[in-house]
Amino acid sequence: MRTNTNHKNILIRWIGALVCAGLTACSFDSKITPERTADEEIPMRFYQNAVSAPVTRASQTSYLTQGFLVSCWKGFGGSRQYTVMDRYEVRYDVDTWANLSRWDYVGSTADGFYKTQVRRYWDTNAFPYRFYAISPCPPHDVISGFTLTDTELTIPESVSFIYQTSSDGVLTAGAEPYMPAQVGCPDGSNNNDTDLLNGNALINKDRTQNGATTLYDRYVALPFHHFTSKVRFAVYNTYRKETPDVFQIYNLKVKVVSDDFITQGRGYTADLANSDMLHGTFTSTVKAADDAEKVLLETGSSLRGDLNAAVDRAHAYYCECPGGMLQIPQTGVRMTISFDVYGLDYKTDFTSPDGHIIYDKAAKTIHYTDVPVKDDDIVSFEWKSNNIYTYIMKISEFYPLTIDCTAELTPWADVFGSLETNLEQ
Repeated sequence: MRTNTNHKNILIRWIGALVCAGLTACSFDSKITPERTADEEIPMRFYQNAVSAPVTRASQTSYLTQGFLVSCWKGFGGSRQYTVMDRYEVRYDVDTWANLSRWDYVGSTADGFYKTQVRRYWDTNAFPYRFYAISPCPPHDVISGFTLTDTELTIPESVSFIYQTSSDGVLTAGAEPYMPAQVGCPDGSNNNDTDLLNGNALINKDRTQNGATTLYDRYVALPFHHFTSKVRFAVYNTYRKETPDVFQIYNLKVKVVSDDFITQGRGYTADLANSDMLHGTFTSTVKAADDAEKVLLETGSSLRGDLNAAVDRAHAYYCECPGGMLQIPQTGVRMTISFDVYGLDYKTDFTSPDGHIIYDKAAKTIHYTDVPVKDDDIVSFEWKSNNIYTYIMKISEFYPLTIDCTAELTPWADVFGSLETNLEQ
């Protein structure tokens, strides 16, 4: 039993293997008084695999070390829905003296938190619970500009998501400043929580798989996803004629040729009452100012793909950028590809009727310029958030050029952060 000056005392009994737990909370943190808790109550905690991003312990700017901002409701969707956490700042704390590392949210401004935050406890009579979060946690001076309620997500327009380009395998900086998570907790079991941004898939809480262990009886894992898209390009050939010993592709250039190509999105809003965090809109967008900003990828003559090795999908040449490039989700994207092939020995120089293919016999090089990237009759593409679009181009003949393009969509793979030290150990 615990005492709370704003609510009646509540005694709650866990079912089966769970023990007694209770939770009382006010909608406004400023009205909550300190609570005296009994040993049988189970606090609400977050597990390390809350962050789905490639990070290391040494990376001080990683999502893992920056924590996240979370709002939580119990009795979600019902007449007794209640706010449990209103934009709580969750930090990753490491106590080297005690060899203790954990996610925590309890403290005051004197402890370095944005506001005073108190311990929350599971209320087993108030499921389902719902958690909405963004990572990393925004700086204190801008948290007030973020809305994270049951009906709306708003990221202020001062925040920019910026596309990437690749030159000889070197990516421009780009920016994906925040990632969202939405999790449903239908009951008191650790094994039934669902990822609402991944088709309501069950969240894997294998305590040995994600780099750390936890002793928590009931905890929340928040798989984060991506507001942005990624694109990448691969080339291979099925040329059936005898190929030269040196057979190379180089001087690749992929560029956008459609109008209104978006290179930056500022701010973001999502209607969470009717949709989810990934189906919102950027408050404003910035479009490519000139053709130079529409060049997504290029390689020079010094970096060459071996066409004698790139003979099937498994061995395709990924144009020096196998990880792909961040892009702003958008529709109506049309692209072309240009490249050179060295090694083919035709009888004489030639130029195609449209001027897009030129062969130089002396250099044994054939130049291709502005070949449309298309998937069958599809010439423009849509890029949605949290997906990677891989354009796989199969060349079966070099003259006349025959390219079959397949645009494949795959979910952005989750990579869980890991630490060298187990939680609570």
